[in-house]
Amino acid sequence: MTTPRVFSIKEADELVHDIEPMISSLVQKKMKMEKMHDELLVLDLLGGERIQDRNTLEGKEYLRKSAELEALILSFEEEILKINQFGCFLKDIERGLVDFFHVRESQLVYLCWQRGEKKINFWHSIDDEFEIRKPI
Repeated sequence: MTTPRVFSIKEADELVHDIEPMISSLVQKKMKMEKMHDELLVLDLLGGERIQDRNTLEGKEYLRKSAELEALILSFEEEILKINQFGCFLKDIERGLVDFFHVRESQLVYLCWQRGEKKINFWHSIDDEFEIRKPI
C-alpha cells in the first residue's frame, strides 16, 4: 500500500484531473457489478441444483456470469488501488469524495474534492466529516 502524502492545493488540483475519470469508471463498474450480482441470484433461484452441474445450460451460464463478475471485481479493485497509489483517500465512490492531506496553518487537514467540482475548493479537519467542510 502506498504511503499517504501531503499535498499542496496546486498538486491536489492537478491530480483531480487524473482521478475524476477513474471515479466515473468506478461508479459504472459498481453499477454493473450490482446488476451482475442480481442476475446470478436470479439464476440461482431459477436454476436450483442445475446450476451446480457444469454440463447443464444453467450451470454453464452461471459459471460464465460468475467469471465475468469476478473479472469485473478484480478490475474494480485495481482501479481503487491506482487511486490510492496517488497518496490520497477515496472516501465514497458513489459521491466521488476524495481527501488529500494538506498542512493549513501548521495543522494537518484534508483538502476535499467531490466528483463534478472543477478544482479543490474546500478543506476540513482530520476529525470532521465531509459535510463540515469549509471554503479555502
